[in-house]
Amino acid sequence: MSLRGGSTEMLETLGLSTIESQVYELLVRTGRTDADRIRHLLRLGAGHVEEAVGGLVDRGMVTTTDDQPAQLIPSPPDIAGEVLLLARMTELTKARGTLDRLADEYRSAPRPDVFSGDMAEIVPDEEVALRYQQIQARARREVVRFDAPPYLVSESVNEVEIEQLAAGVRFRTVYDRLGLEANGSREEVLQYAEAGEHGRVLNHVPVKMVIVDGSTALLAMRSGESCTQPVVHIHPSPLLDALVTLFELVWESALPLHPMAAQPRSELTDDDIELLTLLLSGLTDAGIARQLRMGRRTVQRRVRDLMDRSAATSRIQLGWQAARLGWIAGPTDPVGTIPEDRSPGSGLTEA
Repeated sequence: MSLRGGSTEMLETLGLSTIESQVYELLVRTGRTDADRIRHLLRLGAGHVEEAVGGLVDRGMVTTTDDQPAQLIPSPPDIAGEVLLLARMTELTKARGTLDRLADEYRSAPRPDVFSGDMAEIVPDEEVALRYQQIQARARREVVRFDAPPYLVSESVNEVEIEQLAAGVRFRTVYDRLGLEANGSREEVLQYAEAGEHGRVLNHVPVKMVIVDGSTALLAMRSGESCTQPVVHIHPSPLLDALVTLFELVWESALPLHPMAAQPRSELTDDDIELLTLLLSGLTDAGIARQLRMGRRTVQRRVRDLMDRSAATSRIQLGWQAARLGWIAGPTDPVGTIPEDRSPGSGLTEA
């Protein structure tokens, strides 16, 4: 008989072993019984059951009688469980205090890779991917970032972002045009958008970074096209405040990546709007062709059609006409508005 399930796993989070959890759950379901019956139902050895019962008795979750054989009586789950929960919370609070103390010691320890004033530290190359995942996972309000190649973290999909979006954490990303021109990037970006990410695009983002809740950031110190990009972990400081401000300024000037959601009145098809968005984002005809999986001449023909429909005589005029006709959403449209309860500077960017 197997009782392994969700409730058993929850009991384990309160500090019970697997066998202790199974024995207690069985007792709750069956009422008072003896150890022999437990061994039979759970198919466990006498030693394992005896050890589990002893642990449950010590925690006040089971009472034994003086009968022969002794009867095992489960304590009410709401009462016994509450005691365990409070004890666990106390342990976690102490653990958090220990982590805070160790973090202070970590930042104050003399190391050649730490900037003065504990403002920032250089992340070892082998720790960049893990640190990037960790700071995203700790987000409670918002993650913001500038996304640009070359990438330091090799991953087909940022699973942490998908999970955090599902949990209600807001993500805002400004994508560099060159990154969007890469093969396969369209599918990945669309996946993030469908999960709830707010994306915008800029011809060239000024720096690679990710900021979490306005309280911590990773910054890639890239130089030109060099593959050597030291990553700096920035702690609360004037530098972090400046990066938060930089993101907001760039976000306001970037073009919404999926403006079709903001303009349901547009007479254009979704494909037309996607083409127009990529065009106004600065992508070349070749880059647009790769993203939309069509020939370069097809892209040019469709752009020419949009120009004719808007009475534009040049691609520059097409952009102006598209905004005037309401074909696309401008940078100040609701696509990128910030929630009223968002504290200033809550965001983190990816390195």
